[in-house]
Amino acid sequence: MLNNSIRLVARLRPLQHTRHFSHAKFAFQEKPSNIKDFPWLLNGSPPRISKYPYVHAPSSFGWMNILPVSLQHRLSVWLASRTVHLNTGSSYFPEQFLLGATFASRRALNVLSQYLNNPDENMKKELEGMMNIDLLERYTKAGKECLTGDEKISINLPQIYDANLGDVWVTLGSSIAFTHTRQYEILEWMTLKLCLKAANVDVEEESFRDYRARVAKGLMEGVHIRVDVEVDADVVYKISRGDEILLYDEGRRTLLVQFETPYFEPAHEMVSGRDPENGEPINDWSWIISDIDQLITKEKLDNDELMP
Repeated sequence: MLNNSIRLVARLRPLQHTRHFSHAKFAFQEKPSNIKDFPWLLNGSPPRISKYPYVHAPSSFGWMNILPVSLQHRLSVWLASRTVHLNTGSSYFPEQFLLGATFASRRALNVLSQYLNNPDENMKKELEGMMNIDLLERYTKAGKECLTGDEKISINLPQIYDANLGDVWVTLGSSIAFTHTRQYEILEWMTLKLCLKAANVDVEEESFRDYRARVAKGLMEGVHIRVDVEVDADVVYKISRGDEILLYDEGRRTLLVQFETPYFEPAHEMVSGRDPENGEPINDWSWIISDIDQLITKEKLDNDELMP
């Protein structure tokens, strides 16, 4: 579990020499169970999303689309990163956050493996503090469907070399905007979302002053943040039955782990206070893992495409 109260100053760097794996990277034998369908990416597998379909600027900000898409993307990630930076402190984000993210990723995968092999309420409670409910339920369901015999699963990160920020996603505004779509207007651009209470008058008749006030109110109604972390690590994935290895995969690759905050409503609840000595924000909440290798993200995108 990644806790914002941790204050470490060391940057993430290799702590030992690069491990050299064996040449036999993958072995699989057909069994009655569907172990090959467990949703874990193997080394060498293509990413689940080759090119994310970022949303371009809305019509009201159409002038933004004059800029190259790559520049728009970098600008939105920078703005989102600044939001995290200002609300968690310059001494925390991104260096300490990335370091904590690596520890949390390793621990979460270790506990997840144990839980899938031997479900236990104590481990479930620990996982619920490290993973959001959608991701945990997705892996739990897959474990029941794919590990139908006496199979044991193991996912380990024996060595982590580095970690870098990927996309940073920020949603501003009330969370009910996504269930009360007639009452709210959702503006989306690249990695940013702004939920605004619908205007009481026709948009064309709304004054700029009223529109600015509506935007300012929306900014403070709530905030939710997700951060993609690219973890460069050795990944060992194994499924066995007794002494027999049914599936084995190992190698160094980039593990894409997404972390999210709680949904703070109103937005100022993200910061519980300020350090009297340096003025840095005080945060008494914890990040949790919301996705791994875009598993949930890909399924949501696929589901959106099927919606009428």
